[in-house]
Amino acid sequence: MSLPLESPAQQRLASDLLAWGEDRPVAPPGVAAELHRELQRGLAEHRDAVTAAASARRDGRLLLTRTTLERAVCDGWQLEPEPFEHTWENVRSHLVIAAIVEDWGRDREVAIEPVVADVWQQEASRQPGDPGSRSAWLNTCGEPERLQAEVVDLVATFREVWPRIPAEVLVSDLRRTHTRRLARGRVVLRGTTDVVLDSHRRDDRARALVVDLRTGLPRPDRDRRSARFSALLWALQTGRLPFRWASFHVPEGRVEVEDLDVERLRDVVADLVDAVAQLGRIADLQPGAADHELRLSGGPWCDHCRRQAGCPQAVG
Repeated sequence: MSLPLESPAQQRLASDLLAWGEDRPVAPPGVAAELHRELQRGLAEHRDAVTAAASARRDGRLLLTRTTLERAVCDGWQLEPEPFEHTWENVRSHLVIAAIVEDWGRDREVAIEPVVADVWQQEASRQPGDPGSRSAWLNTCGEPERLQAEVVDLVATFREVWPRIPAEVLVSDLRRTHTRRLARGRVVLRGTTDVVLDSHRRDDRARALVVDLRTGLPRPDRDRRSARFSALLWALQTGRLPFRWASFHVPEGRVEVEDLDVERLRDVVADLVDAVAQLGRIADLQPGAADHELRLSGGPWCDHCRRQAGCPQAVG
């Protein structure tokens, strides 16, 4: 089967990202299950850390997410992050991805503007009574027309570069949240994949493509780690390996890809186990803990940490 490629940009994407027409790699048998066992073994080896970190949570479960891994670079940031606030950039990113999903589901049969307007209305009415919600932010946004126009432009860029994916050609799975309970339910691994394109065929080859959508400035190291995390989530959920994972930068129509590499997925497993060990170690510490009690590391993340003003490692 062929893709309906409508422009040179779509032809480039089909080649550079989808690897359309190329043979898929043979997937080493049983690797997804082995990755799951490695994660379980790592958590078992840090049983005390799991208990300490989970007990510190209100529901007695430790939630592991992309954010947990990002903050693992420094005890201070893991312990005392600045509270999350909705901003123009992160709200726009959410709206763009939501509008891409909506537009994909409608098979691009209507103009982009009403798609964005519908998504805006859905998001603005989701939790209007919660002052900290995205809904409240949208309902008090000072320049809604400008924000909607930016979202429309970015979705238009996505349309121009991405071909339509007929259901009979590939299985498209968008914005799917994956949850895995580990360590007898005391640890919950959770994350969302933006785009997964999978073959209808089932054989000994890795055939799925896992893609993170990015709308902000490229951050190569962080973007690569995020894409690997998405690939691991999908592999643990399905028991199969993707042939490739990637970041797609919507504003530039640019892609960064990594082909199947089991060792990179094992690195994510190791990072998750290390993060649990860190969370267990700092579970009994209070905000404002003495510097000598923490393993501190300065970096761009200092801007998002409450300890920045008095931290000896702060960079800013």
